[in-house]
Amino acid sequence: MDEVKRADGKRADAIWLEILGRHRDVVSRTRLASDAVTLGRAYDNDIVLDDPHVAAHHLRIARGDDGAWVAEDLGSVNGLVVEGERARRERIVLGDATTVLAGHTGLRLRHAGEAVPAELPLVRSAPRWPLAIVCIVLLFALEWLGLWLGETGEPKLIRYLTPLATIAIAIAVWTTLWSVVSRVFSGHARFGLHLLIVAAGLLAFSLYDQFSDLGAFALSWTRLSNTVYVAAWLAFAAVCFAHLRAIANTKLPLKAAAVIALAALGITMQSLKLSDWRANSGQAATLQKLEPPSIRIVSAQAESAFFATNDALKAALDKARSEEPAGDGDSGSDD
Repeated sequence: MDEVKRADGKRADAIWLEILGRHRDVVSRTRLASDAVTLGRAYDNDIVLDDPHVAAHHLRIARGDDGAWVAEDLGSVNGLVVEGERARRERIVLGDATTVLAGHTGLRLRHAGEAVPAELPLVRSAPRWPLAIVCIVLLFALEWLGLWLGETGEPKLIRYLTPLATIAIAIAVWTTLWSVVSRVFSGHARFGLHLLIVAAGLLAFSLYDQFSDLGAFALSWTRLSNTVYVAAWLAFAAVCFAHLRAIANTKLPLKAAAVIALAALGITMQSLKLSDWRANSGQAATLQKLEPPSIRIVSAQAESAFFATNDALKAALDKARSEEPAGDGDSGSDD
């Protein structure tokens, strides 16, 4: 039945009152069976609102003689406000798109004949756990390979277990934090999806890290290894954006701008720090990890060329030490 009988005997469309939570999700829907209802925290109201910022008897919603519904403040402290406005009102006419705020609770009316959005198809996506576990296994294998290739002493099990255990703990903590955030803001934890995101991100960065180290050693391109932190910040930004998109597929440009700004700030700060450290310490850019000589592609410099370069450098330094600095001899000529 989509009509109700009014107090004056006339027929009118049935009206539903929607109660909205703080995040404007529909908490409940109540069909109004009379021309007037009271709302508040007290139990003698027609509709009880569970909101500490709502008065015991906060407002009354009634239908006028012209058929329009009106919300009236009953003398509450916080009053009534139309969503999107700041000024409180004593009386608000409830149109089709009007949402009234009583405390943190939203209220709006819906007509029985009002159109609703089309039904969404029920999509049952495949579980993300298997793919996430595959990514984690590949990540551990890459890390183990990197440790083995860089081994210069007697192999010890603790050297291999400690980094892998650290990675496993970091993945578990990171995934749990994002799942909690997802549960709070979207109502779904999506632990498997967040685990897949962080595992795939770490695997992609680990691939780049391993191949950059190998390429830097094989080709003598130290820049490949010394700019790994740039790839790390970009991977971090991509993972954060994927987490944010998994929580809510809205405001994507804003989210992308935020993570890009974060990555740019991190890259800039780390670049400045490295530049300052090298300028103060005089440390040249070198590879931080040795690799097996068998993967070397560029031939090593001949001993004669190496010592010739050193001799030329020594001669230049000796000459510079024997010369007086320019301008020192004339510093007191005018005194």
